[in-house]
Amino acid sequence: MKISRLKIENFAIEESPVINERAVSGRDLLLYGGNRSGKTLTFNALLYALYGRSGTFGVTPGQRSEVTAYFDNSDAVLRERRHRYEHEDGALDATQGVKQFIGPEDTVRLQFIPSNPADQPISRLDGDELLNRIRSVLSSEHQSEIERHRRAKAEIEHLKEIRRRGEDRPGVNQLERELDSLPISQTENRIEDIEELQRLINSGEIESISARLQKKDDVTERLDELYDKRRALEDTLKQKRRELGDASRYTQEVNDLIIDAIEEFTCPVCGRLVEERVARNRLPSNCPQCGRPRDLSELRERLREKVDEADTQVDELKDEISELEEELASVKAEITELQESEPELEGLNQFIRTALKQADHDLDQLQERTTRKLENHRNELEQAKSKKEEFEAKLARRRDLLSALDESAELADEEAERLEQEAFDEIREEFTDRLSAVYKSIAPDLGTDVGITPEGELEFPGTGSEGARSYDRLSSGERRLANLAFGLTLAKFAQESEDAHDWEVLVLDEPLTNLESDIQDAAARYLREADVQVIMTSPLDRIQSNFRDDESEIVSLERIRTEDSTLEEYL
Repeated sequence: MKISRLKIENFAIEESPVINERAVSGRDLLLYGGNRSGKTLTFNALLYALYGRSGTFGVTPGQRSEVTAYFDNSDAVLRERRHRYEHEDGALDATQGVKQFIGPEDTVRLQFIPSNPADQPISRLDGDELLNRIRSVLSSEHQSEIERHRRAKAEIEHLKEIRRRGEDRPGVNQLERELDSLPISQTENRIEDIEELQRLINSGEIESISARLQKKDDVTERLDELYDKRRALEDTLKQKRRELGDASRYTQEVNDLIIDAIEEFTCPVCGRLVEERVARNRLPSNCPQCGRPRDLSELRERLREKVDEADTQVDELKDEISELEEELASVKAEITELQESEPELEGLNQFIRTALKQADHDLDQLQERTTRKLENHRNELEQAKSKKEEFEAKLARRRDLLSALDESAELADEEAERLEQEAFDEIREEFTDRLSAVYKSIAPDLGTDVGITPEGELEFPGTGSEGARSYDRLSSGERRLANLAFGLTLAKFAQESEDAHDWEVLVLDEPLTNLESDIQDAAARYLREADVQVIMTSPLDRIQSNFRDDESEIVSLERIRTEDSTLEEYL
């Protein structure tokens, strides 16, 4: 699909260039003009025709903007008050029509090469995205299959996260917490204490213990002091250990939060998890709500301060607990020494002493309470063990499901990687060969064989003893030519493919500026010989000679004259 006619009026500013129903008829088009003549405005107007306001490079169309592109198959896209796409079967919404009849934005836009190096395709895309775009053009069916496996993996990972977090039912984390919170060990220990008390009651030993405790002398008074101190120390230790556990969990939870913030993005619309790599490529650099840079460094720093505070608290609590444990050990040792000196108190412990005090040394009441408590605690233990079996069964099912999901995600990932490797071999054999040929044709003196790494980094041979150079190490002129060759190569492959897209136009904004004259001439000649339609802006007089024939059209853009306005941001 090529452009047959164009209409551009009032694009962004009233003084913008006017192209009114000019008959292009699918031929190449040179938009010629000097500084402030609206070349970049016109370039962006063509982007606006296809993709509306969001498609331009920093240009905001006004309400009176009118851009219409007519195509050689009788279709047309109209951006006026109403944005629509006209097809032989009827009119559609412009965005829907462009996507359906021209192609997906992420590949079609690669055939628009802006003048700003930072906005050019190879500069904008990371390695994975670059490979995705190339695969989409070489074989959209192959790329669709890869994306299907990647989506399957993402869906599985999302489901795993739900099962792990427990968004719709108790998840693994919650079940593990509930399982850990069951008081089975504490209840079993208490039952042992009660059974020992029951044994002392049955053997009659409790009578001598009770009688000795009721004798008020130095030994019993000291034991009372020590047991009271022991209880206070144990209560304080329990509280400090609880605080230590909370502080330690807080540190881990904040660390987990940092990891989640870095590795995961949750879509605010569908609520699904988005891989960090995909989110980074698709989200704008600034927050769409507050306009500030999308940077997690400040959040990480605040969270790190909280973690440091918690770590300090953890260290302090550990020191306090250590001191309390030493004091408690000293109290226990003195209690043991006193009881060993009194044979009647051999079986005494904290639990028995407390039970006797609560019964006011009434042994009948003690017997009744002991029997009732033993029965209650045994029932509690039975219930806790039943709960444990229930939680363990649920956990086993959840873990089995997570294991199955892990296997499925691994299979999807392996299949995607296998297809990506197959596609990479095709890219390396076909795409880079064609890219190298195009690069050599547009710049015979600079042209070299272009390579590509499995990570999607383009490589250019160095000069002399210099090894392979990455795109970042190219000169500005070489980058300009690399992007020009890249866009043209994609256009050629798309033209040969039935299912890539139907956009046979290469739109270039000042692609040959600041290049040597022989390279300018060679590149212009090669572009004119290409089967795709070339629409180019340029301020260079020498380029006009390459567009003076029956297969091309030249539009001269006059210098925009305006008062109280600065147009550099548009031009």
